[in-house]
Amino acid sequence: MHNEKEGMPVTALREIKILKAMSHPCVVDILDMFVVRSKCSKDSTLSVYMVFPYMDHDLAGLLENERVKLQPSQIKLYMKQLLEGTEYMHRNHILHRDMKAANLLISNTGSLRIADFGLARAYDPSIVRGGDSRSKDRRYTNCVVTRWYRPPELLLGARQYGGEVDIWGIGCVLGEMFMRKPILPGTSDVDQLEKIWQLCGTPNQHTWPNHDALPGCEGIKRFNTTYSKKLRSAYESIGAETCDLLDKLLTCNPRERITASQALDHDYFWTDPLPADPKSLPSYEASHEFDRRGRHHHALPVQFMAQDAQHRQPPPVVHPPPIYFNRGPPPREAFRGGPPFPPPHPPPGFIPPLTHPGNVHPFNRPPPYPHPGQHNRMHYPPPGPMGNRQGPPDRWDRPAHLPPRPPLPMGAGVPTHPTHNRDRNNRRGGYGGGGGPGGLNYG
Repeated sequence: MHNEKEGMPVTALREIKILKAMSHPCVVDILDMFVVRSKCSKDSTLSVYMVFPYMDHDLAGLLENERVKLQPSQIKLYMKQLLEGTEYMHRNHILHRDMKAANLLISNTGSLRIADFGLARAYDPSIVRGGDSRSKDRRYTNCVVTRWYRPPELLLGARQYGGEVDIWGIGCVLGEMFMRKPILPGTSDVDQLEKIWQLCGTPNQHTWPNHDALPGCEGIKRFNTTYSKKLRSAYESIGAETCDLLDKLLTCNPRERITASQALDHDYFWTDPLPADPKSLPSYEASHEFDRRGRHHHALPVQFMAQDAQHRQPPPVVHPPPIYFNRGPPPREAFRGGPPFPPPHPPPGFIPPLTHPGNVHPFNRPPPYPHPGQHNRMHYPPPGPMGNRQGPPDRWDRPAHLPPRPPLPMGAGVPTHPTHNRDRNNRRGGYGGGGGPGGLNYG
């Protein structure tokens, strides 16, 4: 709350009241509320938080995810739940007034819930039906609904409306689920109307009587260009029943627009393919519009989670194989074409990975002296006063399951590796005859 002296905004109170009054499987539930006083700002403003159930996706983020392919039966399941929730709201005389893909939450169990009631309000249904004279004095704001989902009557300045404004947004969502992008992306209110006329046809006195009596859009009441209706020809590929439902949802005349209860009885829901079984739907990675905008270039693998969203198990942590630097001479296996040597120095910004439990070779074990400045050769204490090592001489190059080899006699060397032989003159002491050509240099 920016100004506590004026109290909580009426829009927030209206949203909380509506959420607490509704209870439906297709409408998001409010679980709890709490108030926190900010400690960062000087005036210590209050913030009101609302707690909702966690949902894995919203529809906009799911459609932006290239890994997700919605089947027609899956779209039909989501549309059925969307219309059921909308029918429940309109039956209780509640308008959502911001119906769009980003406000439809979906879980991995196939459940869809309508969310974000920040613009919702109760309405009088007699306004649209032409009731008593008192209803003519009630006027609602037309600055509602995101532009791409806003019906033409609101763009033309209508102040008296009902549930038909939500039905238009549902039609836009239906087309978006098939096209995987908004079907009417206008850049301004006038451009939005132009795109609607191009798809649904320019209205006239026969298709929409007295539409020119509305205040108009930015001072424009009549449009010079007349377009014919081409919605059916543009979306004939999605099926006859689907195209017919889309046509009735996107009817310009709000009085002839189909209602939510009528849409649930449409042939679209009673023809093959029938709505999918929620238990048969795959589980996708969490896809939210807000999150995906920040990581378009970081595609995540699909994680098949448990069906119960409240008891999801985290994916197993797979550690990369460890890399150690400056670990001394390589094991004997490296002389015979074994694993490659680690780089002598770590690259800039290198962070050593965690030790993988499957690496049992002594060469891959963590050093016994991890602190900087200490000796980090494996299984060896610091060198003695003459550079000689104190401990089993050959344990570092033997696997853990083999017994250590007996100590090498003085002077008996093994072939040295060229990498370690090039600076032998700078090394002192060690097993195998010291720094001579016949021994290995461990200095």
